[in-house]
Amino acid sequence: MSALDDKPFPKAPLIAAFLLVGASLIVVGGTRLGLMSTPAPTQEARVAEVTRAEDLRFYDLPDGAVRVVAAGEADRMIPVASGGFVRGVLRSLVRDRRAQGMGSEQPFRVTQWSDGAVTIQDMATGRVLNLNAFGPTNRLDFVNLIAPVAATDSTGTAA
Repeated sequence: MSALDDKPFPKAPLIAAFLLVGASLIVVGGTRLGLMSTPAPTQEARVAEVTRAEDLRFYDLPDGAVRVVAAGEADRMIPVASGGFVRGVLRSLVRDRRAQGMGSEQPFRVTQWSDGAVTIQDMATGRVLNLNAFGPTNRLDFVNLIAPVAATDSTGTAA
């Protein structure tokens, strides 16, 4: 026989482990069910400064292209053959709007920060996505949307 057979397992660590697991399940479950709220990150919490920001509206065209409208600038087009990442991000944000019963009146704000980050904020719902998390190529797709029109060529890429 071993020493474990002679002595029972200590109750205090066992009770502590059950309490820890139980509390974790309650907190996670309560948050997922909406019984507890989690603080949303805010733009004010950023230490970096805005270097460029643009409010954009996006419109699907019958041929699958996307028209990008910025106040005071010529419309831009995202051709069907490119812009898959932009379309995916926009679909996600529009789905959130529809789930909350909101329309397309409010624009989306694309912001480039002094620390190199690029974000898109849904001005209707307040949801903010950090686009750096999706890699440099996908981030560049949104940077090109807010770049001055003179800095882009006819394909929509930076010159």
